[in-house]
Amino acid sequence: MDNNGTVALTKKVILTSSKPVTKEDFIKKIGEITRNIIEFLNKNGCRKIAHIKFISTTNGEDYLHYSVQDINREPKIQGILQKTFEKIKITLNIIEFGVGRDDINSKVDREIRNIQDYFSSLK
Repeated sequence: MDNNGTVALTKKVILTSSKPVTKEDFIKKIGEITRNIIEFLNKNGCRKIAHIKFISTTNGEDYLHYSVQDINREPKIQGILQKTFEKIKITLNIIEFGVGRDDINSKVDREIRNIQDYFSSLK
């Protein structure tokens, strides 16, 4: 965290599933993760969220951009993603003010494990 309490965190992950995942199910799970992260930040002293962004692609030609810039507004969802897929690359970027790097890093790691477990368990 720098002097003003800013933490910028980026995580990259590849999710795979043995069963095709629908775009709608993926967006739903990303929304759950985002809500969990926001709830955690609010409970742990976050003063402001600059953004929480997921940028996802299945093959480099399609993408989905899921962005929260204000916790009191609905996320912005842009892009075109395949209707179903078995593998997706995600870059998660968070910039927030007030919660320590180790704390938010730990929470994000738990959320990533949760989504990985969910998609790997689909049969």
